Amino acid sequence: MSSLDFTYDHIDDVLPRGAWVAPTIDPARTMLLVLDVQNLIVSESGAAYVKSVGGAPEGKDTIEPIKRVLEACRDKGIPVVWSLWGLRPDGMDAGLAKAKWPGLDCGSPASPASWGNESGDDLLHPEMKPLDGEPVMYKHRFSSFYNTPLEEYLRENDRDTLIIIGVTSANCMHATTIDGWNKNYKIICVADTTTAVPAPNEDQPLGYGQHWEALRNIQMNYGDVLLSTELIEKLK
Repeated sequence: MSSLDFTYDHIDDVLPRGAWVAPTIDPARTMLLVLDVQNLIVSESGAAYVKSVGGAPEGKDTIEPIKRVLEACRDKGIPVVWSLWGLRPDGMDAGLAKAKWPGLDCGSPASPASWGNESGDDLLHPEMKPLDGEPVMYKHRFSSFYNTPLEEYLRENDRDTLIIIGVTSANCMHATTIDGWNKNYKIICVADTTTAVPAPNEDQPLGYGQHWEALRNIQMNYGDVLLSTELIEKLK
C-alpha cells in the first residue's frame, strides 16, 4: 500500500475541481518549476521529513511522480527551473521562521535549514539531477517568486503557464501559486508530487489537514490541481 493511494482514489471526493485556468496545456507557453525537492523534506533521514498525514503523500513517495512529470515535460521541450530553500547560518534572513519553527533553530549555524549544513548536490534528493541549462534558484522565503529570477525566466521565454511539482503543499507551493496568480500566470499544481507540512497531529481524518486545505484553496481561487497522470495525458 502506498501513501499515494488515497490521492489517486479520492482526489475528486475531497477536492472539488472545476473552473480550470488551464483546460489545455500549450508546451510552447509552459514552464516547469521543480520546487524544493530536498533531502530535508523528502528523504527519510531529513530533519523535516514529512510522513503521510490525513491521506497526504509521504515525502519519499513523491519522488516517482516527480520524475515522471519531469521526464514528460523535458520530452515536450518545456523548460525546467529548480528552486532550493534555505537560510543563512548567521540569522540575517531568518525572519519570522525563527519564531514559528523553533524546532529547526532557524538562523543558527547548527540548523538543518541553514545553507552549508548540506552542501552542493546533497541539498537535492539524490534522484533529482538538473540538466545543463536548467537554472537552480536559491531562496529564503516560501514563494519562488520572492527575490528570485523566476518571473524573468517566464517573461524571457514567453511563458504564461507554470507547472509546480514538489514540496510542501501548504507552504512553498501555496505561496508560489498565490504570487503567480497575482501576476496573472496560469498555475498548475500536481497533487501527488507534494506533501503536507510537517505536523505532530498524525490522527487527522483522511482528506483533512493543511495539505488538503491548501490544495482546495489553490483549486478554488488561484490555479488548477492535477494528478501527475492527468497532467501527462494533457501534455500528450
